[in-house]
Amino acid sequence: MNLFGQNKSSPSKASPPAATPANQEEEEEEEQQQQQQQNRRGNFLTTRLGMGKQRSDVQEEGGLECTSYSSMKDKGNQTNKQQNTQQQQRDQVPVTKSKEEEKSSDKGEASKVTVLKAMVSSVLPKVEPLPWATFFCLSIWCAIPAVVYILLFTQMGYGESFYYALSYKFGGYAFIFAGVLFISGFFFYVLDIGEWNSAIGNMFRVICTAVMFSVFIIIVVLTSNEHPFGLISLFALFNPLWLLLVKSLFYRARDARTYVSWLSGPLFLVSLLTAAAFIAWIFVDFDNKWNNVTQVEAAERTGCEANFDDYPNCASEDGSTGTCFYVDYSNERQELVFTENCDRICLNVYKECSNGFILWAGPVMMCLSMLFLSFFCTFLRTEGTGEEDIFNFGKLWFFVIFTMWASASLSGAAAGITSSLFILTVASLAGACIFLSASFSKTERHHNADVVLARIHEKYGENLDVVRGLFVVTCSPLIIAYFCLSAINQLVRRVGLNPCAQRPCAENDPDQNSGLVTVKAKQQLTMMRSWDRAKVLTYAVYWGVAYMILQVLVANLTVVFLSWIIFLFDRANLGLAAVTAIMACVGVMMFLLPPVPGVPVYLTLGIVLAAQGHEILGWTGSIFYSTGIGLVLKLFSSMLQQKLIGENLSHYVKVRQFVGINSSLMKAMRLVLGKDGLSVPKVAILIGGPDWPTSVLCGIMRLSLPQIMLGTIPIVFLILPTCLSGALLYMASLETDNGNPEFPWAGTVSTITLSLTAVVQFGSMIVAAYYLEQTASKNVPAIEAIPTDREVKEADDKAANLRRCYHDVTKWDVVPISAKLLLQTSLAAIISSSYMVQLFSNLCFTPHSLTDSIGENLDGKVSNLFLPLGWVALGLFGLSIILIYLFESWGEQKAYKLANGIAILASPDESSIGNSSSDGTPDPDNGLSESGRQRTDPDGRYA
Repeated sequence: MNLFGQNKSSPSKASPPAATPANQEEEEEEEQQQQQQQNRRGNFLTTRLGMGKQRSDVQEEGGLECTSYSSMKDKGNQTNKQQNTQQQQRDQVPVTKSKEEEKSSDKGEASKVTVLKAMVSSVLPKVEPLPWATFFCLSIWCAIPAVVYILLFTQMGYGESFYYALSYKFGGYAFIFAGVLFISGFFFYVLDIGEWNSAIGNMFRVICTAVMFSVFIIIVVLTSNEHPFGLISLFALFNPLWLLLVKSLFYRARDARTYVSWLSGPLFLVSLLTAAAFIAWIFVDFDNKWNNVTQVEAAERTGCEANFDDYPNCASEDGSTGTCFYVDYSNERQELVFTENCDRICLNVYKECSNGFILWAGPVMMCLSMLFLSFFCTFLRTEGTGEEDIFNFGKLWFFVIFTMWASASLSGAAAGITSSLFILTVASLAGACIFLSASFSKTERHHNADVVLARIHEKYGENLDVVRGLFVVTCSPLIIAYFCLSAINQLVRRVGLNPCAQRPCAENDPDQNSGLVTVKAKQQLTMMRSWDRAKVLTYAVYWGVAYMILQVLVANLTVVFLSWIIFLFDRANLGLAAVTAIMACVGVMMFLLPPVPGVPVYLTLGIVLAAQGHEILGWTGSIFYSTGIGLVLKLFSSMLQQKLIGENLSHYVKVRQFVGINSSLMKAMRLVLGKDGLSVPKVAILIGGPDWPTSVLCGIMRLSLPQIMLGTIPIVFLILPTCLSGALLYMASLETDNGNPEFPWAGTVSTITLSLTAVVQFGSMIVAAYYLEQTASKNVPAIEAIPTDREVKEADDKAANLRRCYHDVTKWDVVPISAKLLLQTSLAAIISSSYMVQLFSNLCFTPHSLTDSIGENLDGKVSNLFLPLGWVALGLFGLSIILIYLFESWGEQKAYKLANGIAILASPDESSIGNSSSDGTPDPDNGLSESGRQRTDPDGRYA
């Protein structure tokens, strides 16, 4: 009898008839596959923690060799098989099942075990097997930073005393250290400290680096009172540096990549032990649990000030700076005592105090950091890592982070935990990059970077200008600052203040004139100049305009409009049926507007219908009622968008050409959405994609309406948390007779449900993009089999020449100065506008939510939504649109003339910039390519 309880072979008379050779071969192959899976995955303690049978490439003298758990398990299976066979021989139980039934049952049990193993393998890291001695030593080294962090920076140790003594008493000195660090970094950069390669120079560089890193640590500790996430981010950065120091001292003979891959098991074990110690610490003493009492105590001990501005009635009546409640220590267990006229809502005066919670939950966040590093180390295994492993790890990390944030929100400490978890993720990625940098040599890093860039160019070469435009519009201030520092560095090199500095010009550069910036910056500038600058800058303006329209204008004005609808319903006092009918009309109208997303509509339904229906249906019933109405509106609107808009637009060649109906992406989308039934890629596209464009594209591609409606139904998992958030927002606005919130917990829970909505929305977008990419790359024959739209192909062929001509006339070397100024000014205006509304949002717009009244919050005028700086940002936004329109009109006019063979007269500034022949005479073709010099055929059509 095998592992799953089915008899494979038995000498008993009651055994089934002898299998045929073909069946025996199938059974042997199936058993070998199961055996290989067991040997490959192994046991939790062997494969996951790295304590399996020692490998020859990591064998050390004196190392301990242990038998892998999988081999022990195989022996146990063989023993069980023999015992079961003997028992069956003794009992002589007749076997009534047929061979086919046994095989199907055997496969069913095997599939269950396989699925279980796959689920476990997607959660636990896969690591390199190690000898026990090596594993134990590495675990000790990994545990040292964890122990130090727990003792100094968490509530399990002396974190509060150490934290209070440094950050609260000496926090004012942080600015001095920050100034010293900035000035030192600036001078070390301009003096080329990286080029001090002599013995004394290397020693000085190491000392300076160590001192600067120490100053950075001091700054983080001193500012932890205002930025509590600094401590955990410091640990995430310091931990890989510590482990690399251990490698340089005790494991010099080992390759860096091999050493890093060894660390996955020890890091995972230490994170588990830390989590177990934290749980044990919580249950040892009641005072170690996080509750209202410990929250108040932690806030007072860490010096957090109570928020009496929002809760003026919660101040102490005796005139002191304390609160109207206090902790009673007279009983065995501390309790909160509220004086007369002091409500429990006053606990919210410490709602923004997250320092105590971060100190209390420090071990948990430290475990997350070590878990992240453990998974990353598995990616450097000798046998490599599959793309699926990385994808599974991303899903696991996102789930863990969201779970912890939700728990923190429910405990009333979500103020700083959101930033802390975000910074923890960024710091963990930085620490992983440190490991990645140490695992490869400089030559290997350059080679890998070249390989990655080559793959990107090969796969996305046609769309790189779009990404470059995004880079320009988002990073322009940083780019300008970088080249300014580079110019200062180059000036120091020219003067010769530092004899150890680099040469101001490259040795192999034929141009020996030292430029305004350094050699490296000059190379980067040359690379940027090789771009199609007119095209890149145009895309940059497009990115900025799209951001301003979608994230600023549409988002804010939609909220104002929906808040006005809510206000009208609140005053009209209509019945539930009338409100539902009006909201249905408004919802359909909003869905039919291309830039309006569906989430604000669902949120408004949750607010309005819950307000009108909670007395009739109850809160739960009204939430499900609004969810059902939202689903019906979504399906009805999608049907209108697909049948009335999309299919009618599909008759126009220009529309099909605009959406790229013959592109690989659209064909992959057609392949996914055209399948019957439900599938993860299909549902992800229909949920994660923008509402109006997705439904209209389905109509343009003439997909089956019933199948699209079926694939859209799972959007209820997006509508439900959104409507629930709306209902909770309305509940949070309700107050009792004495002015306190009727549901004080509703605001916190609404934050969590809104975040869940964001997880579903953006998670679906990510999954949709992933599966579209997989479909496009792995189903090439199926995509090529989809018929090409001939009319669109002919239109594309005709437009290709015009696009080539537009490219020719907008080459940066032949564009006149006036046109360049149009494009550059448009870019500067949109960058300034975007940065204004992003960095100074409170100075640009009046904060307004769905539950706010236009009459009270905006004084009855929608224009009051925009503050003076907001009007400036809108003015720059409008100026940018006008200038980019003028530039493109100029380019299209020139391209049209060139494509139709009309001579283009060069403007004075254009002729001065145009190309010249070798003898110095102007080039009659003005630098245009062969495609730009095409003429029309006799019928007047461009060739």
